[in-house]
Amino acid sequence: MKRIGIDAGGSLTKIAYEENNRLRLKTYSSNRMEEVIQWLKIMAPEASLHVTGGRAEALKNHRSTIFKEFECVLEGTKYLLMEENKLPATEYLLVNIGTGTSFFHQKERLFGTGVGGGLFTGIGAIIAGTSDYHTLVDLASKGDRSKSDLMVSDIYQSSYTPIEASLTAANFGKNQLDTSVSAEDQLAALTQLVGETIVLLASKTAASLGTKEIVMIGGALSGNPLLKQVIASFESMFDYRLTFLEKGSHAGAIGALYYDR
Repeated sequence: MKRIGIDAGGSLTKIAYEENNRLRLKTYSSNRMEEVIQWLKIMAPEASLHVTGGRAEALKNHRSTIFKEFECVLEGTKYLLMEENKLPATEYLLVNIGTGTSFFHQKERLFGTGVGGGLFTGIGAIIAGTSDYHTLVDLASKGDRSKSDLMVSDIYQSSYTPIEASLTAANFGKNQLDTSVSAEDQLAALTQLVGETIVLLASKTAASLGTKEIVMIGGALSGNPLLKQVIASFESMFDYRLTFLEKGSHAGAIGALYYDR
């Protein structure tokens, strides 16, 4: 390995490199930075490091070059859209769901929100007593969010509802003192809150830009089919087309890997 791309984020550290002419990806929790450093020493002691992300300084040494995070995310997304043959025919809104969530259009970051993977793990730790992201995701996949969320159907108990009965009337709107509401149920509701908030922001932003194309990337989508399912469930309600990139969790690291300046 001559070069390694690293996106050292607030929650996850993503790594991208080429081996035998194939793109390889690795992921570490960002609180395991010493393991990342040991892996680099053993596997690629002479490789140049192209580093980005909020914790890039932790990997700063004589072999590293630090790149701007947003530029790497955009470069990596462009690379993946072409590699996965998913390049939209028109311009698109890019939504990067990491520790927080950022929204990009063309080469500009429009705005961001603190609703993302960091909120999920932070509140998830209060609910379940662990901040391990993948454990929380697994627990959420087993839950029933309707036991925690107040649904439209709970309010309109007749056959008629003015809006879709399965929509959320109030996130966590049911009595949480009810012991039948498990940690799994609450984590499923938390995933719903994150997903539907991002969808609402993304759909309105795309509409204001005059585009129907929305591309979703970010570490919070990694190994999290429930979050993808929540986001995708709104596609038929809004006038947009969603694209999830298979390797989108590593867009920043891939952009750093291939970035030349």
